[in-house]
Amino acid sequence: RNPVIQAAVLKMKVFVLIAAILAVALGSCDGRGLGTLFSIIKSNRLNIWWLNRPYNGPEIVVEIIGVDLNQRANRFLDRWSRPDTFVTIEHGQTERHSTQVEGNTYQPRFLWKTKMRFYETMGMRFLVSDANVLRGDDVVGRAYIDSDRIAEMMRTGEPGLLSLGENIGIMKIVVTLPPSDLKEKGALPFTSKVKRLDMP
Repeated sequence: RNPVIQAAVLKMKVFVLIAAILAVALGSCDGRGLGTLFSIIKSNRLNIWWLNRPYNGPEIVVEIIGVDLNQRANRFLDRWSRPDTFVTIEHGQTERHSTQVEGNTYQPRFLWKTKMRFYETMGMRFLVSDANVLRGDDVVGRAYIDSDRIAEMMRTGEPGLLSLGENIGIMKIVVTLPPSDLKEKGALPFTSKVKRLDMP
C-alpha cells in the first residue's frame, strides 16, 4: 500500500484514540462506547472509512468521441454482422471506465464523457473491444497516451487522434479540466467544496 496513505490512516487512528480518551474523561462515553471505538481502531473499518472519504484532489474530464475501424482488418470480428464496439479507459491504479456498446458498425460514435481522478505523472490506457454474448469479448485494438500528451491536450483543449495499431483503426478523444465554476474555492486547495447548482 502507498506509504502516504498508511501514514494518513495511522494519524486518523491516533486522532480517534485521543478523542475516545477525552470522551471518557469528560464523562460523555461509557465503557461500552469506548470498547466499540477501540474495536474500530484495531479493525480495518477505520481504514475503509478513511480511504472512502470524499476525494478532493485533481480531476480531469475524458471524452471518447468515436472510433474508425479498418473494415478489411476487422471483418472477421463478427461472423454475420459488423463489430459491437466499446472502449475501456484505465488511468492510475484506481480509475477504470467503459463506454456504452455501439452495435453493428465500423465507425462507432460514442460521444461519451466521464470525470475521473487525475494522476499527473501517469499515462492513460485505452482498450477497444468487440462485445460478445456467448463468448468472451474480443480485443480490437489498444492505445496509450503518456502524461506529457495528456498535459498538452488539457492545455490546448484540442482533440487527439490515437492509433489502435497498424491498420486497425484510430480513435478520437478529448481530455480537459473540469469547469472551474463547479467548485467554490477554499482558503487551501483541499478545502474547496462543490458549488450549489442554483448559485451563479
